[in-house]
Amino acid sequence: MSAKIKSKSKSRKTKKQGQAEALVLVNQLARNARTALSRRLLDLGLYAGQDGVILALDARDGQTPGMIAASLGVKAPTITKTIGRLAAQGFVRREGSPDDGRMMLVYLTDAGRDQIKSVRKAQRRTEKTAFAGLKKKDVITLLDLLATMDTNIGASLSAVPAAASDPLKAATLAADEDADLA
Repeated sequence: MSAKIKSKSKSRKTKKQGQAEALVLVNQLARNARTALSRRLLDLGLYAGQDGVILALDARDGQTPGMIAASLGVKAPTITKTIGRLAAQGFVRREGSPDDGRMMLVYLTDAGRDQIKSVRKAQRRTEKTAFAGLKKKDVITLLDLLATMDTNIGASLSAVPAAASDPLKAATLAADEDADLA
């Protein structure tokens, strides 16, 4: 019976180590992919994150900064700063809304529109590099696994604000997480 416990403990430890290693690799992959894309974008005169704003405006021109932020999953101050840089570079322009003068709308300029094809090409080249040597079924499996991980992380993030407002709930969640890690 003790051999069974030892083998179970060993496989559990191996699983935990594998999970930790996988998360480190996912984080490293995300950094490397973003760095590779950023280098290609820099050749176009764009900085990291500006590509997302340009593509969001290509999909729907004349958005508020808040709408762009929401579609990209970032905070409004980040987008405001990015829009300012893009405007200074001549890729976007800001105008007051004809319906509500208090609202600012962001539009692509001709120079911004000229960048769209190049931005997409930079993205495709980065994707091609990242997926070199992988078969279609490998990519499908990877997408399924990453989607599951993202759902898991997303669910834990949405639980945090509720716990933060209730100290007892926060302590219970922390104890549950510690028990899961043991």
